Amino acid sequence: MLRSILLTIAFILTGCQLTPDLPASDTGKTNWYQAGYDDAIAGAVVKDDATLAANYNNLKPDRSRYLKGYASGQKKICQPEALYAWGVNGKLYPASCDGLNNAGKLREAWQRGMDQGARDALEKK
Repeated sequence: MLRSILLTIAFILTGCQLTPDLPASDTGKTNWYQAGYDDAIAGAVVKDDATLAANYNNLKPDRSRYLKGYASGQKKICQPEALYAWGVNGKLYPASCDGLNNAGKLREAWQRGMDQGARDALEKK
């Protein structure tokens, strides 16, 4: 019962996490590696070419570079310690970590962080 109450409070406190679209580039010289890295770090799912083209005002996204950057960002954010901190801070589980071989363990670390964040919030009251 207490766990249910804590989880409910944690979800109420977290609210919704929105990742704003990046502004469109006006030069047409997008750093696709950085774009992929930034998406992964922000917890966003991999974007399709049509979305990338629209977001960056560039008709020919370099998918290979984008995916390499995305994978690099995943390596940084999809770590148990990082996800625990996300949970403590009330951030939603990053979609960029779904589908990885160790996604279950990563989600457990995030949930421990969410639980700790909820406990911390209750203690402050």
